[in-house]
Amino acid sequence: MRRKNWATAIAAAVTVTFLTGSAMANASPAKAAVRPCTANNVSFYFGGFSYGLSHRSFDLTLLAHDGITCSLSDTPQVTFNSPPAQTSKIPVTINGRGGTLTLRPDSPLHTTIGFSIPDAPEDKAQVNGLKLAMPDGTSRTTSFLFPGTTDIYKGGIYVTSWETGIGRGEAEGDD
Repeated sequence: MRRKNWATAIAAAVTVTFLTGSAMANASPAKAAVRPCTANNVSFYFGGFSYGLSHRSFDLTLLAHDGITCSLSDTPQVTFNSPPAQTSKIPVTINGRGGTLTLRPDSPLHTTIGFSIPDAPEDKAQVNGLKLAMPDGTSRTTSFLFPGTTDIYKGGIYVTSWETGIGRGEAEGDD
């Protein structure tokens, strides 16, 4: 009787070991989810100011703080503020490809913000702030290019798709 119980126990152990090994061999490693960026995870910088006869543009660069890796939609979550006396909203056109970009300390994200200057006073709108909202709902607000107000054409502002990498355009997007 002891031999029968002992043989049954060994057979059960071998079966469990075999099934566990098969299950582990078939399991694929789970890809770690990258958390959404918060306003406290990133710094943003202005640069690349271009000043033409009627068109202006500048770059907005996001850089993750040291040791932070987070995700951001490739559709910029940027809004623009106007002085309280200006009742009409500033039209904004945002270009995005869809998907999610990963922001790391060694791989910044860039977007270009473009606008035209007004030809006549009746075509003028004013901008005095830029707000960057993150996927988790946190945000940070700063001056629009310069402190004070900037006159723009009332047709609005254009924001390009995010580009990744130090050399710009080095796609790191995750779909």
